[in-house]
Amino acid sequence: MTDYSKASEAKVETPGGVSLISFPAKGHAPLVEWVYPEFQSLCPVSERHDQGVVHIRYKPRERILEAKSVRDYLMMWRNKRNWQEYITEEIADLLYRACEPEWLTVTITWASRGGVAAKTVSQKGSPPP
Repeated sequence: MTDYSKASEAKVETPGGVSLISFPAKGHAPLVEWVYPEFQSLCPVSERHDQGVVHIRYKPRERILEAKSVRDYLMMWRNKRNWQEYITEEIADLLYRACEPEWLTVTITWASRGGVAAKTVSQKGSPPP
């Protein structure tokens, strides 16, 4: 059984050298929704893989993110140790800074581990009701 008593001291990592590509919206501002079903990261204590499905929704303003660069970024998390809650916030922060949309929501539905199914959500801006 994994000892989580020193979880607060666990080392966390984030991908480095990230380069997201965006392009001008040129008056086009569709609602963008992406699903990445193969997301993986490592638990910072047990170092076992956490797996999840990433849902990204955003409303562009001036810039639209290029999908392949976002996919490549998400793939970079595969062998990084970090907490599920931190990862969701890190992804949302980076995407939001990269294109400054009206609003953006990142949701990760994590595969059940130890009998607990988790969903983490980070929202930037306010989507319409």
